[in-house]
Amino acid sequence: MQKSDRMKFKVPIEADIHEEVVAAHNEGVSAEMLNRVNFFVGDACKLKDYSSEIGTFDGVTMANLLCRLPDPMACLDALPHVVNKGGVVVMVTPFSWLEDFTPRSKWLGGFRDPVSGEPLYSIDALQTIMEERGFEKIHDEEMPLVIREHQRKYQYIISQATAWRKQ
Repeated sequence: MQKSDRMKFKVPIEADIHEEVVAAHNEGVSAEMLNRVNFFVGDACKLKDYSSEIGTFDGVTMANLLCRLPDPMACLDALPHVVNKGGVVVMVTPFSWLEDFTPRSKWLGGFRDPVSGEPLYSIDALQTIMEERGFEKIHDEEMPLVIREHQRKYQYIISQATAWRKQ
């Protein structure tokens, strides 16, 4: 969207049927503003490897990502390398750990302590992990959202939305 004011993409309707839609900038968005926005697509578990290539950011959004990574700690460990001091990471996750995506040994929580039997919750582990990496939690809320799979199938989930400022 930096190179053009419009971008076409497809939205699934049913099976292999898609509808083409267009995303467009609001009027009045300057070239200077467009040049300040960067998007990067890559392997979130290798974010640290990309850090010299992509630089650092004032804001990072991680939406419905953490519990779908094969190694969530690799991603979290890289955040201090790609977030500027004072920058904010917004993380939205339902913590719906599944072994299809993340080996059980890499889950942040969602299981019982093998010694005490006490439940270990992902949000508590995330708090400790982010603080150890120099981030302070500045926001926390439950966020309902709907994921559209196609015109007749939707997922309704409630994710944990947190924001973390790098100290």
